[in-house]
Amino acid sequence: MGTVPISTLALRTLDRLEEVNPPVFWNLTTEIYSGLVEAMNDLLILVGRPSFSVNQPLVLAANTVWQSIPKGQLLITDIQGPSSALWRVSLTDMDYTQASWLNDWENDTAAVPVRWGPVGFTKFFVHPAPTTAIQVTVTSIPYPTTDTWPYNGSELVPFHKEFFEALEMYAAHYAQIKETGAEFQASMELYHSYLMLAERMTTIESRKDPLIFSRSFGGPVGVNPLKKR
Repeated sequence: MGTVPISTLALRTLDRLEEVNPPVFWNLTTEIYSGLVEAMNDLLILVGRPSFSVNQPLVLAANTVWQSIPKGQLLITDIQGPSSALWRVSLTDMDYTQASWLNDWENDTAAVPVRWGPVGFTKFFVHPAPTTAIQVTVTSIPYPTTDTWPYNGSELVPFHKEFFEALEMYAAHYAQIKETGAEFQASMELYHSYLMLAERMTTIESRKDPLIFSRSFGGPVGVNPLKKR
């Protein structure tokens, strides 16, 4: 975890907006801080860094396949059942690649689930649904900051300082949505620069990844391929 609060980045974001401190046109708490936190959430998804995860117990609700992601967690990466790990599948697998289940798989129940899959950012499913509330261990990636809103500026930035410029660009673009018109159109250059920095930082962070983030809808991009002589 970093040691720099978002209030430090907020000052530089205001400079980009040519705004005074405290701001007049924008609200520091509900707009500037919110823009910076959204930037951190977006950058975490694009770059995949910082790579930190937590393990915590979770009690599954009985007699339903639909479950809620623990509060404060961005996404679940793994679920460990009472005796073994649950297989990760998708809704497409459940609906179209049927194996030991039928079209009404949402009604299946068992003592312990066998598989799980993500459903957006707030839900996940298990199959079969547990007949009683049971405890599992979930491995998940938390949000960069707490989910307490409005933010007070003391929230810490978990990224390296090299990422700060990208976060400030995104936050300034986020704030200029309020201006609309030509000012907002001009801010698209900031967003474009933010994406370029995110792509570059992905490459720098890990040269071993087979795929890196690309501005062309996340397509596969080689990482500095070596030239043959």
